[in-house]
Amino acid sequence: MSDQPVPIAVVGIGCRFPGGAHDPDKLWELLSKGKDAWSESPPNRFAGSSFYHPDADMQGATNHRGGHFIDQDVSAFDSRFFGITAGEAAAMDPQQRFLLEVAFEALESAGIPAESIQGSSTGVYVATFTHDYESMMMKDSNVVPKYLLVGIGQAILSNRISYVFDLKGPSLTLDTACSGSLVALHLACQSLRTGESNMVLAGGTNLILSPEVMIPMSLLQ
Repeated sequence: MSDQPVPIAVVGIGCRFPGGAHDPDKLWELLSKGKDAWSESPPNRFAGSSFYHPDADMQGATNHRGGHFIDQDVSAFDSRFFGITAGEAAAMDPQQRFLLEVAFEALESAGIPAESIQGSSTGVYVATFTHDYESMMMKDSNVVPKYLLVGIGQAILSNRISYVFDLKGPSLTLDTACSGSLVALHLACQSLRTGESNMVLAGGTNLILSPEVMIPMSLLQ
């Protein structure tokens, strides 16, 4: 191997961020204008006011009135576009759905037809942290959907992308907390430099669907 650094190019981007930043242009506008993406907890996620208390030490409550939420409907998903049955889609963590969408948008941004990379050594590295959907779905085991295990499995966050686009490179989901996306990018670069992959999709996801993570975070303040 040469001691010279191997140049790596970012050729496409897809994203979903708070503050209406649903694509790279809107993300740049958000950042360049210093806009605030904070909002109160959306009522279609959970009733934030029901869990609010100004005392951070109060058990069962959070001293935050809101956070940074994607303002899109997290339940909206065109499953047929990705060749996924309605039954499978019903059991899928919304994080899987968003990742599929932004992966396709990143390829589109790069001008790479999805069908052109089928069977290629394209790797997928995805970082994650929260698993709210799993916690919510497992509260009543009598009504879990048929495909729940593949719908909530954290490994499937990356594997679903590899499967849908028929990618044969490494497919890895990782959790290093707040540094996850940077670690995913680091591993993606390593995979390219060693020749393990000829292209990589790298990213991260963190969807707040319930107050169950926010409550213990308040206690740490």
